[in-house]
Amino acid sequence: MIDTNYELELYRLCANNEGSDSCYVAEMGWISDDEFCIWVPYMWVDDFMQEFKGIFGYEAFDDGGFDANMQSDGICIDLCKAVGGYMDIEKVFSKEKYQH
Repeated sequence: MIDTNYELELYRLCANNEGSDSCYVAEMGWISDDEFCIWVPYMWVDDFMQEFKGIFGYEAFDDGGFDANMQSDGICIDLCKAVGGYMDIEKVFSKEKYQH
């Protein structure tokens, strides 16, 4: 089995090209002490999920998946709930830098 650097791969998926038109994540940040949310525009949801499954595999969905909040321009995902079992999200996205 190949070791995956979950932290680096998640950072690349969410923050790489931040603010560009081709970034899957339009916005992200800590909305509370234990919730780090990302907003994915609808046009990028499938691409984002394919990349996400490439990093975390289908095991991320073993407990029935994770919630996504449907909003007017896209979906909102709390990464602490989605992948908090794999890593400490704050090690990837510091609260000081990514406060929403």
